[in-house]
Amino acid sequence: MVSARRVLKAMMTTAAVSAATLTGGPPAGASVAAFLASPAGQRTMDASIDAVAQREGVVIEDLARGGLVTQPTFGFTGEAGPELVLPLMAKPKKKRSRSAKASDKKLSKAFKEANSKLRLKNGKLRKGKSQSDVAKLAHRLRKKM
Repeated sequence: MVSARRVLKAMMTTAAVSAATLTGGPPAGASVAAFLASPAGQRTMDASIDAVAQREGVVIEDLARGGLVTQPTFGFTGEAGPELVLPLMAKPKKKRSRSAKASDKKLSKAFKEANSKLRLKNGKLRKGKSQSDVAKLAHRLRKKM
């Protein structure tokens, strides 16, 4: 099972070893890799991850056994098999202004008129016309309303 902490440790190790190798050569990279693999290095990485997460207000959780998330959380889904992520509350809808609603009604009426002009009685578009032509005509008609 992969955890967020394990991925963060791998990223930290890769960055630290690469930096040490670039600045001090292969011996420095090997030395840093050996330290980070030791228990003291693991504790140092854990402390660093916890300090940064706390400072940034990020919660790192293992959600493999489920749980309730009530704030933005850094985590993985599907690490222990299939999972379901489902928001418990719907997003509040934005209120539309009167002018926006009126504009929508005008555009709807214009599309109805454009479709009646560019379509045959059976509903198919006239020869040489496309849905793009219907939309262009509808927008022109809306401007005249």
